[in-house]
Amino acid sequence: MTSHIRFNQIAANDSWIRDDSQSIFNFSQISPATQYQFIDLIPIILAKEEQKYRLGEITSQTLRMLHSRLNANLGPYFGDMNLGQISSKDILGFIEHLDKQSIKPITIRQYLGLLKRILTLGVLEGWMENLPVFPKVRGKSIPRASLSVDQYLLVLRTAKALSHLNLANNQITHRNTANNVYVQNGPIPQEMIRLIRFMTNTFLRPVDIKLLQHKHIQIVEGKQCYLRINLPETKRHSGQVVSLRAAVRLYKTIRGEQLKIGHGNPNDFVFFPNVENRSKAIQIISYLFSRIVKAAHLEISSDGQKRTLYSLRHTAITFRLIYGHGIDLLTLARNARTSVEMIEKFYSSNLKAEMNVNLLQSKRTRRA
Repeated sequence: MTSHIRFNQIAANDSWIRDDSQSIFNFSQISPATQYQFIDLIPIILAKEEQKYRLGEITSQTLRMLHSRLNANLGPYFGDMNLGQISSKDILGFIEHLDKQSIKPITIRQYLGLLKRILTLGVLEGWMENLPVFPKVRGKSIPRASLSVDQYLLVLRTAKALSHLNLANNQITHRNTANNVYVQNGPIPQEMIRLIRFMTNTFLRPVDIKLLQHKHIQIVEGKQCYLRINLPETKRHSGQVVSLRAAVRLYKTIRGEQLKIGHGNPNDFVFFPNVENRSKAIQIISYLFSRIVKAAHLEISSDGQKRTLYSLRHTAITFRLIYGHGIDLLTLARNARTSVEMIEKFYSSNLKAEMNVNLLQSKRTRRA
């Protein structure tokens, strides 16, 4: 394979998970005198990312996102540019190119991060002397929509009401059924009600719920009652999660019900264990939650943000910030497997002073 590979040739194969013979590129024939172009770096970044996928360091979704961004904007824009001539001015032009497509600042920053990684490879290969200066893209951080206590209770009541819907046998077809879970117009599974309560008592992300197995959970009962949850690393965060007390009784109920139907073993998934494809499982869960918030007329927050399954994690953290007595941000951040910076930027930023009016007006008392 020659060094000058056109981008449409690279992206012609829809499947980015190829065998080793397709993923290894020979650059030994490239002369140092060649004027290298941006497109010459694409096979290298692909080979490295595919190797990470095979080693389990990244997911297929991350690999597909790389494919999408190379194919949609990075390849077409920079493809024929000589590496030594790519300047800060070109990067500013790329930012304007993305902005004209109404791409959000956070996504533009992700594009620039990928571009920087690719050009860094050019420096390491000796094809560029140094990196151009990357301009900063400023954008307002928009917190995800959470739920107030009243809204949270309304979601639970709505889910319970939807779980009692009747669906005639002649209405059940392959068109409205997925993995034995009714996802269209049918009753909401009771499991969804427990899942909503579980997420707001454990601070877990949707990806954690997707991967959560019984072997990851240990019940601790003593002076304090809680679940000790040891999950695999997600979102580059590892470490234990300690649940609230309410999660203990809830988990016992969940596992007890599952043991009756042949699930609940250590390697079984905690939620929707009958759905073996976990990507499908989280899609079903997300769809069911969307049905619930839509029926409760809570699909969109007062700030115009759409409520998704992730809103339950946001709600859990927000509730602790409001009602947790004396809890510090570091403890909360570590338990939620995030950073203090993320707590301040995305969770505490939309708290209103009136939410903690009692604390604001409290007085210190003298010790006897």
